[in-house]
Amino acid sequence: MSARPSSSDVAEQCCRNVLIELISTEQQYVEDLINGIERYSRIFQQRSALPSGLVGQQHVLLSNITEIAALHRHRLLPLLLQHRQHLELLFERWYALVERDVFYCYVLFTASQRESMRLYHSHELYFRRMQLTMGDPLGLRSFLLKPVQRVTKYPLLLNRFIQAFFEHRQVISKRIFELACRLETRLRELLERANQADQLNDITNFNASCILNEARFVTLGEFQLIDSRLRRCYSCKLFAFTTCFIYTEQKSCKQVVRGTFALPDVCVVAKAKSFLLCNKQHECEFLCPKVLVKKWESMVRQLLEQFVSVAFGDVVAKAEQGTDNASGQQQVVQRSSINRTIWYAMQ
Repeated sequence: MSARPSSSDVAEQCCRNVLIELISTEQQYVEDLINGIERYSRIFQQRSALPSGLVGQQHVLLSNITEIAALHRHRLLPLLLQHRQHLELLFERWYALVERDVFYCYVLFTASQRESMRLYHSHELYFRRMQLTMGDPLGLRSFLLKPVQRVTKYPLLLNRFIQAFFEHRQVISKRIFELACRLETRLRELLERANQADQLNDITNFNASCILNEARFVTLGEFQLIDSRLRRCYSCKLFAFTTCFIYTEQKSCKQVVRGTFALPDVCVVAKAKSFLLCNKQHECEFLCPKVLVKKWESMVRQLLEQFVSVAFGDVVAKAEQGTDNASGQQQVVQRSSINRTIWYAMQ
């Protein structure tokens, strides 16, 4: 009598086609990234042949695509290949990578993509000539769109896994079904966060790359804001970072910065249908449904706790090295660094 197949074996069998598609397209994606980076990085090595507007602009055009390639080549693809027959472990470790914010590189890439495409379009004829010279069938524009296309594909593939598991739910373990659902949710949240980061480009007189080099973008919310300093109410967007909050006013298609709250000098107060952000200088009341009040209150408190935890760790490290007055000096330095970053970003 043959042994009864395990839940893991059944899971792998019922979604074999999806798994094959996931792995094969991941392999192709990694190959395309590596070839594209090598091909288009070579352009910038020939400085004498470069148009003047492209000199020193490799980091703008290609953004952090090298970091994305390294993530997939050295972490995600090996993970898929190693655990292709153990989907529960595959989803569990993939989920752990997302939870550790390893995929934050996609948030940075999306935030910088408008500037990258603007540079491409301003030199499109040059890049088309280079495409013919290098024999690239797709071209640079297609290459620059690949990361966004790929990260959009993951939730769709995970949803197909979930559908297959549901159809075979009598023989599939509850654990693997839950892991797939949790991973799909986190990947959709990553995609939403990346799309939100793109809206940093709508802020006038604001250098998004400056603040993103110093702090991580967390999320944004849209509210009616009662601004005590301006003494009026207006539609606003509240951008949350790991070191500060920046709120803007909607003006036509653009956002105008109206103020900032730098961590840790901010407190949050929840009300029935709004929450307050305030410091010694001013306060703002953000009007929203109760469910969003709870969400933002929890997030602000969590960011404060994380900020203090990191600051305390740095203070302890310096104290152990024998630094005098480490706590006070560290807080002053951190506060000055945050304020300086915000100031530069809004120039």
